[in-house]
Amino acid sequence: MDTLLAFAIAFVVTIFFMRGYLKKLTRGQKEAAAGAPVGQAAMRDCPRCNKPAPLGASFCNHCGAPFSLWRIHGAGISVPGESAGGDLRPVINASLCIGCGSCVEACPEQGTLALVGHKAILANPERCKSHGDCVTACPTSGISLSAGGNLQTLKVPLLDENFETTVPGTFIVGELGGLGLIKTSINEGRLVADHLRQRLQKLDRHVASGVNDYDVIIVGAGPAGLSASLTLHEHGVRYLTLEQGEVAATIRNYPRHKFLMAEPLEMPLYGNLYIADSTKEALLDVWETIISTTGVRIQTNEKVENIERDPVAGRLLVKTPRANYWARFVVMAIGKRGTPRRLGVPGEEQSHVAYRLIEADSYEGREIVVAGGGDSAIEAALGLSKGGRNRVTLVHRGGDFNRARQRNRELLELAIAEGRIHCRLGARFQSIGENTVEIEQSGSTVRIPADFVFVLIGGESPDEFLRRIGIEIVEKAVAA
Repeated sequence: MDTLLAFAIAFVVTIFFMRGYLKKLTRGQKEAAAGAPVGQAAMRDCPRCNKPAPLGASFCNHCGAPFSLWRIHGAGISVPGESAGGDLRPVINASLCIGCGSCVEACPEQGTLALVGHKAILANPERCKSHGDCVTACPTSGISLSAGGNLQTLKVPLLDENFETTVPGTFIVGELGGLGLIKTSINEGRLVADHLRQRLQKLDRHVASGVNDYDVIIVGAGPAGLSASLTLHEHGVRYLTLEQGEVAATIRNYPRHKFLMAEPLEMPLYGNLYIADSTKEALLDVWETIISTTGVRIQTNEKVENIERDPVAGRLLVKTPRANYWARFVVMAIGKRGTPRRLGVPGEEQSHVAYRLIEADSYEGREIVVAGGGDSAIEAALGLSKGGRNRVTLVHRGGDFNRARQRNRELLELAIAEGRIHCRLGARFQSIGENTVEIEQSGSTVRIPADFVFVLIGGESPDEFLRRIGIEIVEKAVAA
């Protein structure tokens, strides 16, 4: 019995030391393969908590922040004119593609791009003419043009590791920073809100005392803006969230029943805003429930027109048509689609007036007026008039459609000849009624039936807005 017990003890001790030896050996091999000295793993500092983490880790094991959030911010600034040589071709980042099909529809060379398994692919590279329309149309910045096929070149605001811009006190989160995934936007909103809460704790909180004084103003109520708002609301920070349209307008503009995938799946959710694989309708329902339950404060239909910094006081003045607001910090979560240009006529605020056409097939047997003379307006009119399903009037203040692509002009001429589209050139809107619009043409006022009005006359790029308030825009080359 004593012999058996001694043998058992010896066996356990041997296994213990062998296990430690094998773990040390395996660790040493991994570190050597990674180029690090044996016994010293390659490490990096977490941009959020500044604590060390393994170089190849997906997220910080101290604070949980996903390192993928800094993929673009940490990329080098590309030199203008640099090229790998050869023809420019679309480079599609599969992890950013949400399968919306915007790039396929935007490409003037039919068949170049295609959707396969809910992802965009370059189906016929030889048809590509490097127009770049697919890059502009992609809502998640998942496409770029590259001569070598290895890099994406993205035009993004210059941000530091805390997402702060070159204007002190202003921050950018969400797709405007280069990563357009819903989950990524939520994570960035939470990270910046946590960072600002820590900075506010070090400041004199009693300096600002006016009615329109806030610790933080958030511009935009999409996924990133909502996440930041919820975080600040939870911690009792004095904040104000301004949205020029409706809450989560970008997601609302996706096609009906669009399936939204919560990817990349390996990135842990560090935000507090619900996200999962679902349709846009289900996702919006959950978010609206969260907003009503938490009482998070959002002022909709209030557009920010300018942001000015007082260099002496270090505060920021946010200007809207309704009021001026002072804040210590401003978080911009405005997306990258910009602000649609409006007609500026009475009745434009009505619910049947829209600034983007999502699904032409959902309209049938309607009187529809489309305003504009560019490609977007023509393509909307063509889609709405297909098969004669609607009576479409295209109203353009110019005398021709020379700004549009040749292919669109030819299709428009065919639709006019077939009686599917009626054009009114040299016309200006006077007002929009409940089911009519009034225009002025050749000195006369004309009333046109209109169940729906689509105003597609361009818009202000977010880059223009950022440059106006002093934020630097750069191009960065990142791995596809």
